[in-house]
Amino acid sequence: MDLFMGAIAIVWGVRILLNILSFTHLWWVKEYRSDRMRIHLGTPQGKRIFWLLPRRPQLSPKSLALMACSTGTLAMVIWSIPAPILLRMLVADLISFPLTWLFVIAFAIPTRLYHRVIIALAVQKLRAHHPMTVIGVTGSYGKTSTKEYLATILAAKYTVLKTKASKNSSIGIAEVIRADLRPEHEVFVVEMGAYKTGEIREMSEMVRPEIGIVTAINAQHQDLFGSLDNTMSAKYELLAGLTGRKIAIVNGDDLHVQTMAQWAKRDGREVWEYKSQKSKVKSQKENGSRMVFTAEEIKASFEGIEFTCVWGQEKVKVKAAVLGAHQAANITAAIAGAVAAGMSLPQAAQAAGVITANPKSLSLIPGINGSIYINDTFNNSPESAIAALMVLNMAKGKKYLVFQPMIELGSFAQTSHDEVGARAGQICESIILTNDNFYDAFMRGVRSITPVDNVSVLHPHQSASRLRITLKKGDAVLFKGKEAGNVLQALKP
Repeated sequence: MDLFMGAIAIVWGVRILLNILSFTHLWWVKEYRSDRMRIHLGTPQGKRIFWLLPRRPQLSPKSLALMACSTGTLAMVIWSIPAPILLRMLVADLISFPLTWLFVIAFAIPTRLYHRVIIALAVQKLRAHHPMTVIGVTGSYGKTSTKEYLATILAAKYTVLKTKASKNSSIGIAEVIRADLRPEHEVFVVEMGAYKTGEIREMSEMVRPEIGIVTAINAQHQDLFGSLDNTMSAKYELLAGLTGRKIAIVNGDDLHVQTMAQWAKRDGREVWEYKSQKSKVKSQKENGSRMVFTAEEIKASFEGIEFTCVWGQEKVKVKAAVLGAHQAANITAAIAGAVAAGMSLPQAAQAAGVITANPKSLSLIPGINGSIYINDTFNNSPESAIAALMVLNMAKGKKYLVFQPMIELGSFAQTSHDEVGARAGQICESIILTNDNFYDAFMRGVRSITPVDNVSVLHPHQSASRLRITLKKGDAVLFKGKEAGNVLQALKP
């Protein structure tokens, strides 16, 4: 009996250790933010917090400290409680996640102090650098692509520093400055993200941008912002913080951003605009401004996109090896930013020809059995999901979707999943969801189009097994959202 109990205790201990690893990974995904974790725990996926799939955490001093402190404390609990071994294991299991949360809270103060020091050192280095053009990019979506495209275009004429991947917080910017800023840099392209007001203000005070680009405003992170008005206020902090020439480049296709453009004019900013020819939103051009960049005659295929960029009396052809007609807006924003920084329109358009897709943003990968994979696992939002489905719809064979339900949409979550589900129902032969968050809303959208039960919620290896059996030559699969990347990984030989 003792041997049997010991075996159970060992298995249980392994489970607790695996959970600690998974909790640490989850905290890293949520950026060690209690507000984001609380929102996650309110979802069906979050309510199964003690039954996570094993995940390997990203290794860093903070993650290692969290694992070490949590494991050490649980070991002390197991060995010190005067109770039967299985009761001790049960107690350790039940307190394992709350314990990680306590340590995350405890680490917050030294983390903030460390960040203050790193940011101060970065600002000191930046102020000592010779004057250079700083361009900030923000928005609910499209900011990473726009930042990457702008940096690529500017690199044809200038020595460019840019923030890495989607490291768009104050500490992320500071780390780039400390590690990568060199005397020869002439332009700094800075992506700025936020979950609440005040965060972009701090970044603007750090880098002092003179050009600011606002890509779009949507329901992203509404659970944190609380309202679209708060989102607009937070993103406007970039335009409010402009220095020098104070050029605000705004999306003319977005009504919320147009409201921000009016704020910028009120505050004495020079407002430029980019938009598509089909836009129904009244433009700055109609209001008397000549600084309008328009994408016309947009053509999209699996080879890339091409369009005509019009600015005043100038017209240039633009071609780029990226997927999706919506990318014309991001490229046009980047061209406008490059012109504001000193390039001519033809120079910027020619440089746009070397733009390539981020490996996790609508990139094509050869799939099994002659199929095509579309990797769009960088992030997820209602607009990006619809745009990605339009890319999938270009495929000639059967179309499949692996989709991670969207997070932190607040009161917009139900309608957003309904709308994406309806579009997916129009296009897809079969749909795999990576978790059951907002399942009913997504299914409501699908069933508004088709009565066929073609939606499943599967674990990554189950999803991969099904796709291996199903896919034929010419078929296409869209992998949308970070969790869909686990399925893509499981499909590798």
